[in-house]
Amino acid sequence: MKTDNILIFGSLLFTFLAIFGSRPSSQSSYYTNKAIGDINRKFQQDLALFTESTAHFYEIVEEFRQGKSGKKRMTSAYNNLRRSFKQIEFIVEYLDSEAFNKTLNGAPLPKLEQKVADLTILEPKGLQVIDELMGGDLEEKDRGDLSEIASKLMQDTRKIERYLALRTITDRQFFEAARLAVIRMATLGVTGFDTPGTKQGILDVYTVLSTQQVYFELYEPELKQVGKTECLQRFKQVVQIGMKRAKDEDFDTFNRLKFTKEVVNPLYALIKEIHLGLDYETIDEVSRFPLAFNYMSDHIFEKDFLNKFYFVSIPEDEHFDSIEALGKLLFYDPVLSKNNDMACATCHSPDKAFTDGLVTSKSNSGKDLKRNAQTLNYAGYSSAFFHDLGTKRLEDQFEHVVLSKDEFNSSYAEILKKLMGSKTYTTLFKNAFPNQVETIASNNVDYALAAYVMKLSSFDNPVDLYFQGLKTSLPIEVERGYNLFTGKANCATCHFTPLYSGLVPPLFTETEAEVLGVPNFKTEPWVLDDDLGRLGNGVTQEVAYFYEAAFKTPTIRNIDITAPYMHNGVFESLEEVMDFYNKGGGVGLGIKLDHQTLSSDPLNLTETEVADIITFMKHLTDKTIFEAPSSLPKDFEQPFLNTRNLVK
Repeated sequence: MKTDNILIFGSLLFTFLAIFGSRPSSQSSYYTNKAIGDINRKFQQDLALFTESTAHFYEIVEEFRQGKSGKKRMTSAYNNLRRSFKQIEFIVEYLDSEAFNKTLNGAPLPKLEQKVADLTILEPKGLQVIDELMGGDLEEKDRGDLSEIASKLMQDTRKIERYLALRTITDRQFFEAARLAVIRMATLGVTGFDTPGTKQGILDVYTVLSTQQVYFELYEPELKQVGKTECLQRFKQVVQIGMKRAKDEDFDTFNRLKFTKEVVNPLYALIKEIHLGLDYETIDEVSRFPLAFNYMSDHIFEKDFLNKFYFVSIPEDEHFDSIEALGKLLFYDPVLSKNNDMACATCHSPDKAFTDGLVTSKSNSGKDLKRNAQTLNYAGYSSAFFHDLGTKRLEDQFEHVVLSKDEFNSSYAEILKKLMGSKTYTTLFKNAFPNQVETIASNNVDYALAAYVMKLSSFDNPVDLYFQGLKTSLPIEVERGYNLFTGKANCATCHFTPLYSGLVPPLFTETEAEVLGVPNFKTEPWVLDDDLGRLGNGVTQEVAYFYEAAFKTPTIRNIDITAPYMHNGVFESLEEVMDFYNKGGGVGLGIKLDHQTLSSDPLNLTETEVADIITFMKHLTDKTIFEAPSSLPKDFEQPFLNTRNLVK
């Protein structure tokens, strides 16, 4: 099935299940007499307090705007607002993720409304916008903007409260929401993504953990009945460790690497242990449709934490290994191109993490193409593909290469005609797709190649092994680099863990693009590269000014062997890349670009800090080496095809 509607349907289904799935009757004694009844009552009480705090904050903001009170009082009101929000955030986000992202806590950037025929731009609003303003100087214009956003937040919160008053959350949903809270805390909280202005993410950690403890203590009687109170004690011990770290450290000194290893990972595992110990159903038992992540994993750095089958139309069945093996052959076989001299591996070599090492890739005639070859390692975990996000499914990428006059310059009809002339290939296709009526179907070529790309993820670099408990320690400079990457340097606010890519947590269903202001050459005067990026990707629903020069945020896994960098290959080394970011991107260099999503403020990283970040990134190089097949089928009816060479 070649369509991007599956992702939309999956997201809607998740929301439906979150609201209605296994929801007990409000009159059920089960519901009222167990922990979940107290949880729902507490949530409604905390939601009411949050609504009150939004009104109070708006009142204080208005006083500040009118000069009747100072910023100190407004800051105090904002801190109270954040605390009340973090107490209800995880349940609100679970029950109404759309409202959460659009009105309460969406990123402070404009977005497109995806559910209407016309292009409707949604201007940013909510707590992240407020936080950005609160972290600034609050000049007269900013005061007016803050008042307007605070007023909208108050109104939207009242609507959400009325809506959620009619909803209840089940035990299953509570545990799922609690685990999502841990993911958000580790990926969007401690990195500063949720607090782009004030950097109060570490203070938020304290509130999140203390809130989780209060909620989970309500399960103590039930855990006692099944002899599982020891799980709760371990849970509370880990929470206390995390709360102490959040209390004793600030944004710059917080050790995110140790926090992830000693708090986030064990806490995530313990929530599942309590969930299963109480024998409540899981999402896998009530839904036939997969989530983007595997609920049964113990932590976010496990090899199977993300579900690669969520992002494709290929079923996870007994035929997948045969499909993948076929795809591996096709990937290295130039028979797919018109002149039988170009394969996928031409631009995606396994020894360079499936890039080609060139500034921009070469065409079939040897001319320079417009863009740099992206790594295919971990490429399957994405909601959109190519630098410009122009293709929405992994299996649809190949079509662009086949039809491109600069690349394969072929057609599916021509490819199938050639493949049908090989007994080896026809047998492989029959074994891989036994239910296919046609001997070889064009979409099965796509599926086979996609299946191979899905295999190109090993999660076995030194940092992965450390988080997986297979490595006891990391060099101190790597630890410092990780903490800078996820802290002061702001890298992880775009390159989200655990993929270090634009796949957005905590649901991992959307891939982001960023406007960085990448120049065309490394010389002054600096000039913005003329590639339109996402604005020119051909998707009519994405024609918006803020997508100009927006490019997909790639994974930085294996980045040490994928130079040169950026969509146009303008930077030769990681040192040059870091210098670009350290100066504030294109705008920081002096390029005029009104909608750059990267902050134009210098990062003020020292030489030692830059070196530590680069050392950390180099430790993201995987151990696994993916090798090309030893040979290709040589039994084609047309003799000249049997003289083609394997592309490595």
